[in-house]
Amino acid sequence: MTTIRTGVGDGLTARQVPPPAAAVDILLDCDTGIDDSMAIAYGAGNGARFVACTTTHGNVPSATAGRNTVTVLDALGLTDVPVHVGAHRPMAQALETAEWVHGEDGLGDAGVPASTRPVAGHLAAAEIVRLAHERPGELTLVAVGPLTNLGLALLMDPELPQLVQRVVIMGGAVNTAGNASAVAEANVWHDPEAAQLVVETPWDLTVVGLEITMLTAMPTSAIARIETSQDPRARLIAAVFQHYLGVYAPIIGERTCVLHDPLAMALALEPGMATYRLARAGVELRGELSRGQLVADLRNFDPDPTDPREPGVVRLVDELDVDRFHESFLRALGA
Repeated sequence: MTTIRTGVGDGLTARQVPPPAAAVDILLDCDTGIDDSMAIAYGAGNGARFVACTTTHGNVPSATAGRNTVTVLDALGLTDVPVHVGAHRPMAQALETAEWVHGEDGLGDAGVPASTRPVAGHLAAAEIVRLAHERPGELTLVAVGPLTNLGLALLMDPELPQLVQRVVIMGGAVNTAGNASAVAEANVWHDPEAAQLVVETPWDLTVVGLEITMLTAMPTSAIARIETSQDPRARLIAAVFQHYLGVYAPIIGERTCVLHDPLAMALALEPGMATYRLARAGVELRGELSRGQLVADLRNFDPDPTDPREPGVVRLVDELDVDRFHESFLRALGA
């Protein structure tokens, strides 16, 4: 077993989260580019029951993310999972997207045939609220893009935090470098106001940030297993992630990529794969150089929080079994 500490909770007693049941009902909010596709594939192969997917701006425009989401779902045989397009721009700043990372089509320009299945438009936040009321206490909300849809849903319904079982987001860079600015991670940076709404909400929120995701680069042997597999799931991801490998190779120094969004999905499905620490946190909204930074109080001046549903308290990943995560990812692809 390979266990990696993030530096977030060194010297402290990590808090374990009990493992979930074999299958988990997932409501996925995404901006489907390459690693979102990998997260969907990870979930499909590891017990996720996708209740619905909602899409937002981020990697690509929201409508493109919606089309990509149905394309990936359909390729994986999940043709009955509804997809709802949501927010087309952040709450308080201009829209920016990241086609240079994900390809002009968001799926690595790999020529993946687009699904023709209809996608519901502009109702993502309302759908999050509706499903939470329809299935109170049952849904795990996983968000792997900017948090505009979640922020809007919270503004629509103050009861939402009591209706959702858990929330897991891929976002933030606590005590490490950012990737959208020197200190800000892209999903938080793309809509800091929405991210602050999500962080300050009294619900059980796990934050899967760059301080842990940047440690999940796959070994070259794992890349080879995906690229040589004849399983249709592996062939889909092998085609899509070629562009991604090219982006990460000069950053990491070898032909690999980092599994940002799949790790959030993994910890939603199997939280016992990691250990955690609770911390008080907030998003910087005004700093000229630090806007979009997720700031967690790691000083230990005050007693550590003990209630994950305390407003402004988040669950940070402390230790991760990286080998177990990689093997679960490869198993999901049949590689």
